[in-house]
Amino acid sequence: METEQRHLSRTEQRDWLRLIRSENVGPATFKSLIERYGSASSAIEAAPELSRRGGKKRAIRIIPEFEADDELSVLEERGATLIALCEPEYPQALSTIHDPPPLLQVFGDTSLLNKPSIGIVGARNASAAGRVFAREISAVLGKEGLVVSSGLARGIDTAAHDGALDTGTIAVVAGGIDIVYPRENEALYEKIVRSGAVISEQPFGTSPTARHFPPRNRLISGLSFGVLVVEAALRSGSLITARMALEQGREVFSVPGSPRDPRHKGTNGLLRDGATLTETAQDIISQISPMLKTVAASQRFC
Repeated sequence: METEQRHLSRTEQRDWLRLIRSENVGPATFKSLIERYGSASSAIEAAPELSRRGGKKRAIRIIPEFEADDELSVLEERGATLIALCEPEYPQALSTIHDPPPLLQVFGDTSLLNKPSIGIVGARNASAAGRVFAREISAVLGKEGLVVSSGLARGIDTAAHDGALDTGTIAVVAGGIDIVYPRENEALYEKIVRSGAVISEQPFGTSPTARHFPPRNRLISGLSFGVLVVEAALRSGSLITARMALEQGREVFSVPGSPRDPRHKGTNGLLRDGATLTETAQDIISQISPMLKTVAASQRFC
């Protein structure tokens, strides 16, 4: 993938959409195709030959131009922003993972995407104490200049977003950015659209299903310097996010809890595996402060 930052033309946006929406083309395949052919349009032209070489009986389905144009028109009509991996607005932290989404759709303040971020995730059936902790630590981290990223789920995610509304929060959703899930978070979603950002790699109108959540989780960790897990049962989605954070070279923070509460089985397990024990925001800040200094220095000279 070319590293020079630039803005895509409307035609290039259409070509990128056509390629990433095509059959069996995910972020990693998209990246390899661009590296091989130099552009999305050239990769699209080469698709039939690639299908034949791969022994497929039929050509890879590439979505027609009008479908991509329709998607672009809907984004414009709804006031959303489409950001490509090569564009300066694309979150730098996310661009460093091995499978960054080629395109992000965004409602809200795109400037938040390139500010230092901490991901906060946890149980949907969170305890009252866990929700209070997530809300309070988010507020403190926000005052320290950190954006809080989470998944807009009920429980810990909801509390984390709520605590950071005044300072900046990013909701990474599994479906389209126009789909509120769960519906009970509609009021919170509207607040985030006004003062924060809602992002997704999925097309408008996509209803989230189980297969969308692990890819969503990699974006939460990829945006962030580290991920804090407040409450998590064994085999929870929050532990998937923590694992992805480790794979991406991010820090993992975990809040200890009672061994009698199944919502702490996962977080206590993370601590046994080397996660940073977290009781206050300072536990996080002290761990990532060297990274914050590096970001501040790079921002001064760009």
